[in-house]
Amino acid sequence: MNPIESINPSTDSTLAMMDALQINHEIIYIIPQTLHMTNHSVIAKVCKVEVFPNKKEYYKLNDERYENLANLTCVLFRIDPPVNTSYIQMTLLLDCLVNKGTMVINSPQTIRDFNEKILGTYLNTHLLPSMISKDIDVIQNFIDNNNEVVLKPLNLMGGIGVTKVSKKTNNLKKIIENLTNNFKKYIMVQKYLDEIDNGDTRILITNGEIHQDVLVRYPKKGDFRANLSYGGKYAINRINPEHTKILVPIAEYLKNNGIYFSGVDMIGNYITEINITSPTGIRQIETINKELRYEVASHITSAINNYHADIK
Repeated sequence: MNPIESINPSTDSTLAMMDALQINHEIIYIIPQTLHMTNHSVIAKVCKVEVFPNKKEYYKLNDERYENLANLTCVLFRIDPPVNTSYIQMTLLLDCLVNKGTMVINSPQTIRDFNEKILGTYLNTHLLPSMISKDIDVIQNFIDNNNEVVLKPLNLMGGIGVTKVSKKTNNLKKIIENLTNNFKKYIMVQKYLDEIDNGDTRILITNGEIHQDVLVRYPKKGDFRANLSYGGKYAINRINPEHTKILVPIAEYLKNNGIYFSGVDMIGNYITEINITSPTGIRQIETINKELRYEVASHITSAINNYHADIK
């Protein structure tokens, strides 16, 4: 995970998962920047950890040491984006760990192969006009045909860099130039959805199971982004049955590709993104469903048990 000392314990989903898992398991905290490979071994500095999510001192570390991570039953890999060169290199090290029989959730290969925003577009059953390009003429033509669109960097999170534009936007070429890093990086361009006024729904899926309580986020006045980090408000609802129908085959697809914990974002009946790196939402949903962290822990434990049963 990201450095435990810098998280927000009141909103952090990883901390909630650790709290539930520590009831029946020993939890080892991997100090993230220490991950390295020596010869054929993937090693990191680790500590035993206890967490106390509702206390001011929300964690305790002891027994710091270097550990061959092949000795662990499972590694939960929940580093936040950006998915940059360093991040990709980390997935390559974790691949070596998988090859030695240690489970990694989520699969480092799948995280490397599936971009979160492209995956959402690829698995969308309702066609949301979208395109991915770094070519100004191609992007400009898409904007001309769709009028209002949203521009999204491919490797960031939390609404960072997400920009709403139209064909009448001033300095449109400059905005695209900045987002594409002078037309060197691909961006996603999606038709703007008026349905955002009814909320952006985060649906958690663990080990192929779709959770029935969902987080619906609403943009603050004057913004189109529903991200809580940008001042969005939220409510907890039961899942729309239409969303369940859409997500059943997708949940199975994710599980079959080593994605055991994901957060699907939907506006209306459109999937806009499938978060597979460090999906959040547990703490917010727990304002209604106090058992969510234990449900997540149970699904993760089942995935681990099945994995090790299959490789024996």
